[in-house]
Amino acid sequence: MNFGLFGLDSATLAGTLEARLAAARRAGFVHVMISASDVVNHPAGIDTAIESIRASGLRVTGLEALRDFEGLTGKMHEYKVDVAKSMLELCARIGGRILVTHASTSAHADSSLEHVARDLAKLAFLAMPLDIRIALKGFPWSRTVRGFSGATEVLAIANCQNLGLAVDSFDIITAGTPLDELDLVPRDQIFLAQLSDFMVQEIRLPGERDVTARHFRVFPGEGAHGDALVALITRLEDNGYSGDYSFDVYNSDYLEMPADVIAGRGRIAADWLGEMVLRRTLEVPNMKRLHAAG
Repeated sequence: MNFGLFGLDSATLAGTLEARLAAARRAGFVHVMISASDVVNHPAGIDTAIESIRASGLRVTGLEALRDFEGLTGKMHEYKVDVAKSMLELCARIGGRILVTHASTSAHADSSLEHVARDLAKLAFLAMPLDIRIALKGFPWSRTVRGFSGATEVLAIANCQNLGLAVDSFDIITAGTPLDELDLVPRDQIFLAQLSDFMVQEIRLPGERDVTARHFRVFPGEGAHGDALVALITRLEDNGYSGDYSFDVYNSDYLEMPADVIAGRGRIAADWLGEMVLRRTLEVPNMKRLHAAG
């Protein structure tokens, strides 16, 4: 299989930025998602962090995450534009070509399609000179983009080639989103697929979803939703998805374990996931990406 399709998120591993990058490389990963906090909070400064990332030999999957950008007005909008410019510059400096943007949950955000699309088009326009794509991640609890239907409407109104979607398996599974809704999204408008699993069969208590999302995600193959993850990847590949898969695993227990151990578990997850998809799928157009030698 082509292991290079799968990448780690730097927030999954414990230790210094340099130690985490080295652990990912030793496990065989070739690309990594970088959290902005890893760069701006580096004890030796931003320039050292950027140099470490570029010297690691790892390709940058993208930078995350710009939050609550769209739907605001006045001073709040101006403030978020300044934040966006800073993050875009940082993304370019680390060699990233995708900025992950979370759909707004702000109570002050206007949810009208025209306003949301106008703001996201502005963000995409700011990213164009830097050759960066904006991967918008919608949430069921967002005020602006809650599902694939709304997302495709926003993308159509904004009409920017460098504006697309980030698909997160955790959100799809916990919200019970039918995979048929993925068929609404043109294949070239999904820029990133983020993968994780979780242990419980279903989210039952108020607030349990947020706690699980932030502290108890696990790698594919370690949780209770392996079949759903396989079905998601199969549908994405069947629809012609050609981007990266990034393990978006936030787990407080993982941060108490050596980075090499967790990176190794990520490698096992990638091998398992590729094998499971190959075993269940015979004629998926892009599946040669998963079983190509290399």
